[in-house]
Parts: sequence; structure tokens; C-alpha cells
Amino acid sequence: MRSFLRHIFIFSLLVLASAKCPTYIDTVVPRGQNAVYGKREPGDPLLATMRDVHKTLSDCDSLKSLKLRVTNIGCSEHPDRWNFPLDLASGSIYPSKLESLDLEGYHFGDRMWDEISEPPYRTNSKFWDTMEWIGSGRALKWLRYLPLSAEQKAKTNLDLLLDAMDFGSIKNLTLRPRSLKVYGAWAKDLILGVPENSLTHLSWMFSDETGASVLPVLQHHAQSLKSFEWREAESGIRQRRVMTAEEISEVGRMAPNLESITLDVNRNGTWPMEIFDALATNFPKVTNITVFLEFASECRRQLEASMEGVYGYGQWKLDLESDCSSGIESMAQPVLDTKPATKLFYRLREKKVGDLLKKVVFYAGDWERPWDGALAESEWLDGRRTYFLWG
Repeated sequence: MRSFLRHIFIFSLLVLASAKCPTYIDTVVPRGQNAVYGKREPGDPLLATMRDVHKTLSDCDSLKSLKLRVTNIGCSEHPDRWNFPLDLASGSIYPSKLESLDLEGYHFGDRMWDEISEPPYRTNSKFWDTMEWIGSGRALKWLRYLPLSAEQKAKTNLDLLLDAMDFGSIKNLTLRPRSLKVYGAWAKDLILGVPENSLTHLSWMFSDETGASVLPVLQHHAQSLKSFEWREAESGIRQRRVMTAEEISEVGRMAPNLESITLDVNRNGTWPMEIFDALATNFPKVTNITVFLEFASECRRQLEASMEGVYGYGQWKLDLESDCSSGIESMAQPVLDTKPATKLFYRLREKKVGDLLKKVVFYAGDWERPWDGALAESEWLDGRRTYFLWG
């Protein structure tokens, strides 16, 4: 009987030990997995800090998927840090062979050496700033990393992450070797760092590039790409960077195997037919076209810009005096509604060279996830949107 109970006890310990290592992570830092954010299986650990996620990645070889969002939630909840605390000297190792990786809000460009170095004096007291530096443990790390080479000290968190994680098994990334969806200007080095012509799908949002400057980056994967998305969310205060008809034509010449393309298109009083014609005539294999148009007029954007830092009566007065605070003058012209959208679709279909179009979508306005961080301020553009789909 005792032997049986002992075996049951040992088996229970093994089950509990294995339960601490999940097969996937889907969490939001700083909230963790709960009814609103992320998900987890019974027995999986609650992962509400970057250090928790880092420890699980370091200790477990069972993980197949990592989906992580790092963000401020409301005014009072903040992540413990914005990236993993990877070791600069000896390096960190994540033993799992992930098949899916999705990182949002992660600060890839931060440098550990900058993080632990003595900070600039913020309190007007060198003594208390030094005490904080020592008490936080950064001074001890600084001493440990001091003998490292300048090259090692210059490594970004992305460099350390590439050393720590086995990217060879990843099939789906929002950082991924065949299909890459990335947000931000930092991603340029990553896109160029992935082996040439290894991506079949590239989506780059908020790149801070112009239509001309993005072309050399696209060239790195142009021959292998089957889908390409380059855009940014509509801004309430400035016009977006977009490609000219000539630049779109160049994309067609560089990327002959594209089957799907998604781009921003601006307009100023008339439909830019040269843009739509470039999309129709330079991509013989493209069957899916998605266009993001503007919702707000230039007058409305200028009004929004003039309201920055103005509140209450001052904002109300500016709004009252403007010719484009509401109505047709607040919207980009021509307005995207059923009749012109239908005409644009038929023009694309009529002009299309090569394979027939299977799907065309026009979006306009605010299609981003609502802000759930601190100090949320409503903007005129919030929630204003429209779309038309054929296919």
C-alpha cells in the first residue's frame, strides 16, 4: 500500500512539474492571461511580467508558440520592462523550438549596456541618483559587463534575442522567416537581415520610409514575395507617406510574383487614376488589391493640428470658427461611397493586365485597435471609417 501511495505521490509531482511548462504562451504584460487578455490552459503559469515570460522561455523546452503584447494599460498599469532581460555577457538560451512567434510592443532597439550604465542625474542630487543606481542592481551588472568588448556592449536586444532563440523552426511570425509582419522604423535592419529572397509575405507598418526609400528594402525580397503590404494608420494631423504611380510601377517590375498588394493612397479633390492604373497594369499575377484611403480632409487635419494642447473653451472656439469642423468639408474629397467605389473597382477590372482580380477592398478612416493605454484623448477621426469589398 505504501509503495502504491509513493508511486502516486511521485507521479503527482511529475505531473505538477510538467504543468509548469506550457506548450504555448499567449499573454499581455502587465495584465497576464485573464478573461480579457491572452489565454492559458489549466496549470499553466500566470505570466504578467517580462521576467516571468523570460524565465519560462529559459526553463521550458516544450513551447511551440509565443504570442506576447507589451503595453501600458490605463493610467496605472505598466510593464516591468519592455523586452526580455537577456544576459549581455554569457548570453541567454531559450531551448524551445518555437513554430509561431508574435511580439507586439517589444522594444528591440534597446541596449542592455545603456540600461545599466549610470543614469543622467534627474533629481539634482548626484548622491541619491548614485544610491538608486547601486540599489537597483544596475551598478553590479555594470561592473560585470565592464570587461566586455565595445562590439558586445553595443548589441541591441534584437541581437541578443537572435542569439538566444532558435528561429530555424519558426513557420509563422509576426517576426517570421517566410511571412513577416512588423511595425515601426526599427524593422528595416531586421528585414534586410533576413536572408535575401527568403520572404514570401511582407507587411511593414509605420516604417517612417518614403515611397522612394522603401524600394531598396523591398528589393531585398522582391523576387520571392507573393504578398506585400506597406502602409500606416491615417493621421488626424498630417498626410501619410505614399507611393507615386512611378514607384508603384517599379514595385511591379521588382516583384513579378506578387499575388496580393496593400497600399495607402491619398487624394486631393480628384481620384488619382494614375495610381489605380499603375496597380492594374504592372502586376500580372496580382488577384487581390487592398487600398487604404483617407477619411479626413486636409482642412480637418489642419484644424486637428491647431487644437493640439488646446482644451475646453479654446478648442470649442476653434471648432466653431472652422469651415470644416463637420459635414462634407471635414471629409477627404471625393468622398468614398458606393458610386465612386464601384467605378474604381470597374476601372481596376477593366485595366487589369494578366490574371483576373478576385478581391478588391477599399478602406478609409480609423481601422486601428482602440487605444487602451494611459491618458487617452479622443480625436475626431476615432471610429470614423468605411469600406467596400468586391470578391
